[in-house]
Amino acid sequence: MLLLIAALAIGGVLLLSQGKDAVTLAVNEKNSILTADTVNTSFQGVGGRVMSIEVGEQQDVKKGDVIMKLDTADIDLQIAQLESSVAQQKIKIQQASIQQVRPEELQKQELAAASAEEALNLAKANYERCKVLYEEGGISKMGYENAVSQYEIAKNTLAQQNAQVKNLSAQNHTNSQNYEYSENLTELQADTLEAQLAALKLQKERMVLRAPIAGKVTKIVPKVGENVTANATAAMVQSDKLYYSIYIDETQVSKFEKGGTVVGAVPALKEEIKGKVRSIASAPQYANLRMSRDKGLSDTSAYLVIVDVKESEELLPGMTVEVDVDECNS
Repeated sequence: MLLLIAALAIGGVLLLSQGKDAVTLAVNEKNSILTADTVNTSFQGVGGRVMSIEVGEQQDVKKGDVIMKLDTADIDLQIAQLESSVAQQKIKIQQASIQQVRPEELQKQELAAASAEEALNLAKANYERCKVLYEEGGISKMGYENAVSQYEIAKNTLAQQNAQVKNLSAQNHTNSQNYEYSENLTELQADTLEAQLAALKLQKERMVLRAPIAGKVTKIVPKVGENVTANATAAMVQSDKLYYSIYIDETQVSKFEKGGTVVGAVPALKEEIKGKVRSIASAPQYANLRMSRDKGLSDTSAYLVIVDVKESEELLPGMTVEVDVDECNS
């Protein structure tokens, strides 16, 4: 009996001296679970009927790959109508600039009026000459009436040309006051229509659901022909980036550094994997309490270390990873 007690005592002393007691093992050997983030994807701010589903569940996708599309018939019609309105508005802007009377147009009309006045003078002289000849019997009545007609036509032509000069002058005066206001208003209306058109095109673009990250589509919620509401989960994409997290105490934190390498063992595969430290941060208060109670430590601060692992076909989310802190470089 004494020999048994002595053997146990000696074994306990050896375990303690070598750091292999239960408490030390619990503190140094960390178990964690491989994790992959899952992103719930939805149609941002738009809803509608599912027109097509481009991928299947458990299918790998790259970031930006199309997952599904909504029916865009209604919005296509609205876009076509707005594009027509924008085109018409641009024509109005061009017409507004044409309505502004240019100086050369007014000058041309003034020359036409001067030419009409010269023609009137010639017609008047011919009329007076023919009148005298007709009274003396030198020309026929028809010749006299032709001279009278040409004289009246010349007077009417001059009146029309002068009226046109006044009209252009008045129009030029009015346009010079209103043109700038009209042009600004028309351009503002065009800008408003173009903004509405851009909003509709953005809305149409959002009716195509794309993978937000590279990974695997784990779930497709709706079926083709079903309606989906805006911002409701339509598909789930699991990231292809794996990581695990471990809690360590303040005496061990110096063994880790951001960007440093951590070697862990995966029992399911019976092999080691290398990971890179993503971050080291103070753990929540409950982790401090847990370490103090479970590990027999008192007033020990805990730190959360997140380790990124390079993906492979063998590694799967949910697998256990074991890390021996003693084997990490200090």
